[in-house]
Amino acid sequence: MYDKLRNVVDTIKIMDDHGHPGFTEFFENVPAEQRIAFAIDPFKTPEASSAGFPYLRDLHYDAYEKLYGFTKDDINDPSKREQLAAEYDQKRKNMGEFINQIMDLAGVETLLVNYVMPESLKGNERLKFVPVIDPLFFPFDNAYLKQRVLGKSFVGSYEYILGCLKNTYDFMEKGFEEYIGFIDKVLDDYVKDGCVALKFALAYTRNTYFEKVELSEGPTLYEKAKSGDREAYTRLQDLFVWYVMRKSIIYDLPVQFHFAVTDNHVEYFDPLNLTNMLEDPQLMNAKIVILHGGYPRFDSSEVLALGGLSVNNVYIDISGRIMFANHPRNIAKMLRNWLEKPALWDKILYGSDVLWGERYIYTCARTARDAVYYALAGMIDDNIIDEDTAITIARKILRENSIKLYKLPV
Repeated sequence: MYDKLRNVVDTIKIMDDHGHPGFTEFFENVPAEQRIAFAIDPFKTPEASSAGFPYLRDLHYDAYEKLYGFTKDDINDPSKREQLAAEYDQKRKNMGEFINQIMDLAGVETLLVNYVMPESLKGNERLKFVPVIDPLFFPFDNAYLKQRVLGKSFVGSYEYILGCLKNTYDFMEKGFEEYIGFIDKVLDDYVKDGCVALKFALAYTRNTYFEKVELSEGPTLYEKAKSGDREAYTRLQDLFVWYVMRKSIIYDLPVQFHFAVTDNHVEYFDPLNLTNMLEDPQLMNAKIVILHGGYPRFDSSEVLALGGLSVNNVYIDISGRIMFANHPRNIAKMLRNWLEKPALWDKILYGSDVLWGERYIYTCARTARDAVYYALAGMIDDNIIDEDTAITIARKILRENSIKLYKLPV
């Protein structure tokens, strides 16, 4: 046991760079065909939340007791299950009052709320918004994109969010130039309102290889796409993606890309799809965050983030199934592979991907602390680093890298 390292890791005030608190709250009042299918949060037992790991089962028992006052005996008593479910749901519906308590117990100072933010969480200075930008890319007939279960779910949410944005800005359909102006207004206001990054979840919907399409082609592609030409629509989407990426450089905002396999369209989720962007002089200064470590294509994420002989602006977030459905010893092995390359010490970001219950803010923070400790302790054991260096790295992963990248207040 390296006591100094263990103490530092356990007391670092974490910056959580990717989570979805209040996700269910936002979508539960959205029409069924426009909800994300997994935006649900029923009471689940620790056993059902454990992904098969006793470590996680016990951690969820601990979280339920600390956050909700549910004892292990109560949880395991079938006659009390309905009562606990009702109490759990009541807490969920009062998230604005509850989230600071959860973050305090987890030792999380700041959390980046990703995709959408419900009304109950707005105005909380500890929460920073990362809006999903995908809705802006799908203004026309998207029926052909709804053949996949997840595609249908996400495209439905895009259509809902885009409809809300059009109402907010009184958008009237006139043509490409007006639509680009609409995109500018939306992005400008996100920035003015304090967003700290932009989010692309396009892998749920389509391939994440985006052809570079010049802006001059926009008017023709726009009209063809509006009339139902799928090839033109795909190229128009590509044009919009490159346009927003260029805008992200102007705003100096990182762009988070969802990369984690969630269905059989494996090629959609490969981080190497972004290679052409990284090779383009116009986007060489873009800041790209590969969410979920590119699960399970960790090697692809590593290749992009290492950047060869010159340092680039690609970062690796370790949220998602890496964190909430895994054992810290397994996470440590993954981290160890990256941390043996010092060029990545400044590029790894902690995130929870809290989604199915805000207690995951607590459980993922605990899992992350243990995983970071195990990875760094192993490197000390093998005489690769000393304890002081390990402490420096731990602070980077759990806190400092996110502060620097997202320009978070401290």
